[in-house]
Amino acid sequence: MMMPSNLERANLLREQGEQARARNDLPLAQDCYEKAVALLRDSGDPLRFAHTIRHLGDVLAEQHAKEAEACFIEALVLYRAHRPSLHTANAIRSYALLLSETGRHTEARPLWHEAELLYQAHAIEAGVEECRQRRGAESHSNVTYID
Repeated sequence: MMMPSNLERANLLREQGEQARARNDLPLAQDCYEKAVALLRDSGDPLRFAHTIRHLGDVLAEQHAKEAEACFIEALVLYRAHRPSLHTANAIRSYALLLSETGRHTEARPLWHEAELLYQAHAIEAGVEECRQRRGAESHSNVTYID
């Protein structure tokens, strides 16, 4: 019997990671995604790698792990080197959400706008609306009121 390729093993790990995340088993999801990322890092498939490391970032962010930011940045570098896609919008959204939730509103605002434009280009109205709302909330979070 032939051994599965690294790509096949990575795809299986990604599926297991998705299932674990759906069950809210974040430590198992993290383990699966980390192993898949390791297999895909030098696979020659940068978009599959970007998608997987973005999901690892999502799992890390849900656990409030500081490593999430590096995952999002690495995914965005790869996505931005290719034609913008819905995956790009989702990665930008994930990073903007992390920045918002950690109080980095000034950094998050342009990302929300960028994600909004991509969601608009792909006719994802729920994404457009979320980005508009979040961008509006970011604008108000840095306002200083003087009596």
